[in-house]
Amino acid sequence: MINTNTINLNLSANTDWAVLTEEAYQMDTQVSNRQSVIQIVKAASSDIMTTLGGDTFGFALGLMLLHTTHSAMSFGLGSIIYPLVGLLLVIPVGNLVDHQPHRLLILGSKLAGILAFALYALLVPWLSMPMLLAVMMLTIVACCDKVTTTAFTAAVRELVNPAHIKTLATIEQAATATIQLVSPIIAAALYAWIGFAGIVWIELGMEIISALIVLTMRFHPVTRLLADDHAKSQWQQFRVGLCYIRDRFTLRTIVLVGILLNFLFSSIDIGLPYAIVQTRHLSSAQLSWVLSAFAAGILLGNLLLMVLPTFKRILRLVLGLGAVIGLLVVLLGSVFLSALNGQWLIGLLIGWSLLVGIVLAFINTPMSVYMQLTVPTELLGRVDATFSTLMQLALPLGTLVYGSLFQACAAGPVYLVTGLVIIGYLSYNMWRIHHSVATEQIGNDE
Repeated sequence: MINTNTINLNLSANTDWAVLTEEAYQMDTQVSNRQSVIQIVKAASSDIMTTLGGDTFGFALGLMLLHTTHSAMSFGLGSIIYPLVGLLLVIPVGNLVDHQPHRLLILGSKLAGILAFALYALLVPWLSMPMLLAVMMLTIVACCDKVTTTAFTAAVRELVNPAHIKTLATIEQAATATIQLVSPIIAAALYAWIGFAGIVWIELGMEIISALIVLTMRFHPVTRLLADDHAKSQWQQFRVGLCYIRDRFTLRTIVLVGILLNFLFSSIDIGLPYAIVQTRHLSSAQLSWVLSAFAAGILLGNLLLMVLPTFKRILRLVLGLGAVIGLLVVLLGSVFLSALNGQWLIGLLIGWSLLVGIVLAFINTPMSVYMQLTVPTELLGRVDATFSTLMQLALPLGTLVYGSLFQACAAGPVYLVTGLVIIGYLSYNMWRIHHSVATEQIGNDE
């Protein structure tokens, strides 16, 4: 069990968090640069094992369900289950992570996942209700992932010193983007070679290796400004995190902008394949090149972030780059309104996807680093759980809205309006920053 230094305080919405967080940093156990580098290597290795195994399993599960049930929902189960599980667990997981040792939570959730995969691997040869078992398995995996990812985010200060937080975030994002590029190819090859049952056993092995890596990681004691709120209800405990987001102009704006961009960006996930294949009658292989360029752009963007200094004006950065995304979406609408087709269209869309991926990396990673550096440790679980859940919920809602829009309207006008909405909303927020009250509010945040 981790021995943490604690200070018992009665925290409220009016607490001066900037002062408390600064004091906590001064009392934290110092993690050396050498220790931070070792921890980064271990954390990245564990992430690679978990993400590669999970993505490969998810793709293979979709193939298995498609072949056995012929259901159109075969590849869509995860996009439904993960947001629902996140919504149901946002309060208990956020509170749990902020009150319990992170190392034990991570290891406990990984152990639960290992047991679930072991049981599922034994049941696969005897599958009689593949869809039901898949739903149950994905629900368990989603619960474990929610605890693991939230606890890892909240534990970042226990793993590395503040100077290495950006490095850890960029390496993890780059590794995830790389896996997104290669996992469908690996999954398809393994599915043809050893079948779905073999992939389940491989995923089980990767989960075990990931857990063993976590066992070797050292979670350094961190000063926690714990409120005496264990006797409060789950909602009262969670509300402290919501009040923190509400009272911090920069964080609140980043959360709202992230939700909006996720909602509107579902127009790309839904509309781009439809427009390329159904409207312009191009091949699925050409579509895969365009979609792969997104992950390649995110990878390239994070590699660039590794050599760049940490950004200071995070809110202005997010709003400015968000407006660039809006301009790029307007450009996409103009492309689909034109008569471009064939190789010229695909080449332009690949370049567009690569550029969008780079810009997204410059938005997502600094946002993550900002929260990990500024949100107090004892609130990071609740803040991250809230942020990630709202982001997840925005995607299926956007899918429903844009799925209907693309059935009724051409892609060009939809993208033009979407891009203009992004630019308009972010321009309004830029105006708020320059407003005297808003400027005073963000003074301490940035």
